[in-house]
Amino acid sequence: MHRKSLLLAAPGQLEWVSEDLPPPQPHEVLIQTTAGAISIGSELPLYCGTARRTEPIRYPRMTGYESAGVVIGCGSNVQGFQVGDRVIAFYGHRTHAIVSAAKAIAVPDNVPDALALLSILTYDIGKGIRKVDPQPDESVLITGAGTIGLLTTFMLKAFGVQMIDIVEPRAERRTMALQLGARMAIPPQEITSVSDMYPIAFECSSSNKAFELLQRKMQREGRICILSDGNIEPLTLTPAFHEKELMIVGSSDGWDYQEHVKWFFNLVRKSPYNLEDLFDYETTTDKLIETFELLATGATSPIKVLVQYDIGTLQKFND
Repeated sequence: MHRKSLLLAAPGQLEWVSEDLPPPQPHEVLIQTTAGAISIGSELPLYCGTARRTEPIRYPRMTGYESAGVVIGCGSNVQGFQVGDRVIAFYGHRTHAIVSAAKAIAVPDNVPDALALLSILTYDIGKGIRKVDPQPDESVLITGAGTIGLLTTFMLKAFGVQMIDIVEPRAERRTMALQLGARMAIPPQEITSVSDMYPIAFECSSSNKAFELLQRKMQREGRICILSDGNIEPLTLTPAFHEKELMIVGSSDGWDYQEHVKWFFNLVRKSPYNLEDLFDYETTTDKLIETFELLATGATSPIKVLVQYDIGTLQKFND
C-alpha cells in the first residue's frame, strides 16, 4: 500500500512525502482516510514556528491528529473491525495509516465524518468539565468562542448547566455561541458592565488579556479550567488569583475514549444543535498546503477546517 503524508519540513514549509506501507500486523488495521481536520490552535503555531513548548520544536515533523476513514485491511487477530467499517483515529494528514485496532474508534453509519472528528476535542473538554464539577444552578463564564469554546458550551449544556456566558470579540462567533445554548455572548469590552461574578470559568481563547479578564470576573474560591493549549502566549496569574484564592486546573486526554465517543455519538443524534456548522471552511488534500498559507497570513480565519479526501484526490495522490 502506497500513502502520502503531509510533512512540515520547517516553519512555513509543507510537503507531501510518499512511502510504502507494509501489510498490517496481526493486531492492526489499515485505514483509508475519508476526512480530516485542521486544529488551528494547535497546528498553526507549529506551522508558523511560533508555538510555545516545554521542549524545543523539532523539524521535520508530521502534521495533524484528527482523522476519519474506512478500514480497508485487518490483521489476522483483529476482532471488532472488518473491511468497510468507518473509524476515527489519531494519525494526522495522511491518505492511509496503519494503527493498532485498540486505538481505532468505530463510527456508526448515521454519524457523518465531521461530527465524528469533533468527538476527539470533546474528549479533553469532558474531562475538564468533570474536574471543576459545575452544578446545574452555577453560572459559568467562557472566554473565547473558537472551536474549543463553542464545544465547551455544547458540552456544558449536555452536563445540565444552563447559565453559560461567553466572551468573544467576533460577532459571528457570538451568534453561534447563542445558537449552541449560551445564555449571553458579549464582546470583551462589555463584560465589565455585567454585574455577575462566576463560580466557574473556562479559558478557551489562548489570550492572556482574556485570561486576566476571566480572573477579575471570578467569585472567591472560584474554579477555572484552562482548555486552550497555551502554545500561543503565556497566561499569567493576576493579583485577583491570590486575593480570591482561585483554583486552576488543566485538562488533557480524557477518561476513556471508547466510552466517551459512544456517549457523544448518542448525544449528537438527539441534539437540536447542528455541531457540523463549526466547520465553516472546507478544503481538499490537493489544496491543503495552500489552506495553511491562507490561515498563516490571516487571509481566512475560520472556526474549524474540514479536509475532504475524495476518491479523485486519493487517486491523484496514489499515482
